[in-house]
Amino acid sequence: MKHENTASEVLKLVGGEKNVDSVTHCATRLRFNLKDESVANGDALKNVPGVMGVASSGGQYQVIIGNEVHNVYKALAKLGDFGAPSDAPVAKKGRFVTILDTISGIFTPILPAMIGCAMIKALMLILKTFNLVDLDGQFNTIMTFIGDSAYYFLPMLLAWSAAVKLKANVGLSLAVAGVLLHPSFSALMAAGDPIKFLGLPVTPATYSSSVIPIILAVWILSYVERFAEKYSPSVVKSILKPLIILIVMAPLTLIVLGPLGAIVGNYLATGVGYINTHVGWLLSGVIGATFPFLIMTGMHYSLGPVVLTAYAQTQKDSIVGPGMLVHNISQGAAALAVGLRTKNKAFKQVAFSTSVTALLGITEPALFGVTLRLKKPLIAVIIGGAVAGVYVGLFGVARSALGIAGIATLPAFITENPWNLVHAAIGCVIAFVVTFVMTLILGFEDVPEETTATATTTSAQPVSGVVAGASALQTSDRVLTAPLSGQVHELSTIQDEAFASGAMGKGVAITPSEGKLVSPVNGVVTAVFPTAHAIGISSSGGAELLIHVGMNTVKLKGEHFTAHVQEGQTVKAGDLLLEFDTVAIAAKGYDLTTPIIVTNSDDFTDVIATDKTSITIGEKLVQIV
Repeated sequence: MKHENTASEVLKLVGGEKNVDSVTHCATRLRFNLKDESVANGDALKNVPGVMGVASSGGQYQVIIGNEVHNVYKALAKLGDFGAPSDAPVAKKGRFVTILDTISGIFTPILPAMIGCAMIKALMLILKTFNLVDLDGQFNTIMTFIGDSAYYFLPMLLAWSAAVKLKANVGLSLAVAGVLLHPSFSALMAAGDPIKFLGLPVTPATYSSSVIPIILAVWILSYVERFAEKYSPSVVKSILKPLIILIVMAPLTLIVLGPLGAIVGNYLATGVGYINTHVGWLLSGVIGATFPFLIMTGMHYSLGPVVLTAYAQTQKDSIVGPGMLVHNISQGAAALAVGLRTKNKAFKQVAFSTSVTALLGITEPALFGVTLRLKKPLIAVIIGGAVAGVYVGLFGVARSALGIAGIATLPAFITENPWNLVHAAIGCVIAFVVTFVMTLILGFEDVPEETTATATTTSAQPVSGVVAGASALQTSDRVLTAPLSGQVHELSTIQDEAFASGAMGKGVAITPSEGKLVSPVNGVVTAVFPTAHAIGISSSGGAELLIHVGMNTVKLKGEHFTAHVQEGQTVKAGDLLLEFDTVAIAAKGYDLTTPIIVTNSDDFTDVIATDKTSITIGEKLVQIV
């Protein structure tokens, strides 16, 4: 069991659904807002298969997963309703921690849009550099505004994410952002004539690509909304509440909050420019050396307002980008050196794979899976990042497109200065060589074979004599019998994208005719979800199965479900796993179509479902090849 087991174990070890206030994810980690972090068992979480480490920073409890975080998050989302209000007490956080948590929570959800647009901008830079595109043509025009879209409309993206984080109305927050970006308002500003609203002056400012004004506006809006909610009469609340919010927030944002945020942003950009002019080399060196610690604590996202504000002013980032680039290359070099030196075959594969992802710009797997684990390679990363960071700082390296920094995105360092990309590439070479050599010089204590084997076992105890892998399957292990009686459907036809797309593995679905689920194989129960709507089984032939009764039935919170087995229990084909009330569940509007998934399908040549349209418990359902 891959993503489902990982998600189930993580949820249990952070204190269960009742301890989770909210959860989101970034490129490599699950980010929990827990009601009480002391409940989370960090030591146990580190030993969960699929988890590379844990960190707590800025009010967020972060579980590092790596490249599979999206799939683990999807599996986690099926286990509970983390957006529902709860009466459970929330542990108090300090003011500084709360601010960091808020900043990180606002910027994390919009990163995919920013990275996507940044990559388009980088692609266009390549095409323009090699004269592969007509600068006056429509293709260039359209691709340019596609790449600029997330940045020009940044206040809209921030309005959404800030509203979610601050628990304000999303639609009204977007409306306020729309006020700042409206073409008519922009035209008034461009005309240059003094502007007044309600007799008060409106300070001229450009809000496209701005950061601070809309965050201030949504923050104040959250309080205005509470006031309007409290004092609006119930009979007219649906129309009076939004009227009060907009009639207060639109003038307040135009006259006070917008200009205030713009002024703060200008001072911030000026300060950044001063630092770059006088001690830019030192800043890049410090970031190159300390970026591992920023990542460990999740603080790197807290730099978002600084970077974006400066970028809006200059269309360049010479603060974080260059230092992050050389740090990422250093992580890749250290992991590669470890992979070449380690005698542990399993750990060698981990080191090599994380080296590639780090060189491409995603460093958490290398950091938490290799360098931090071995300690001395992390020292080499710090040295390499510092040396290369000073170099790129001395030559004023900057990037013209934001996003992930790595070998694949080096074109983002193409600017009007033809030497900028050259110095960025030289910085990468310095980072790689220095870190690689230092890792070999410092050495490390190798990982014993037994440790790797222990770390990759599942949380449930295996059956004695069980062997994993497709090559171990015997004829009797190649068949999954029907765990339900009912109508058979191809997986691609069901109303759940995660299952229908095959992202969780190959399989088949059954719409049950009765509320009885039995085991389709001989094996071990590896997961019984708290809501009893889904069960995981590891077969004696090595197939890992997930049986998920119904669509979105996690929302029933276990109502109408009765489990008859527990985790770690040995079962035989035909043993009763759980019972459920089909009539009651259907009456509440839930689709009972049940996917039966082989989650480790990639370990086998093929998973072939029956061609029958209806089936009875115990009949042949799936053939594993």
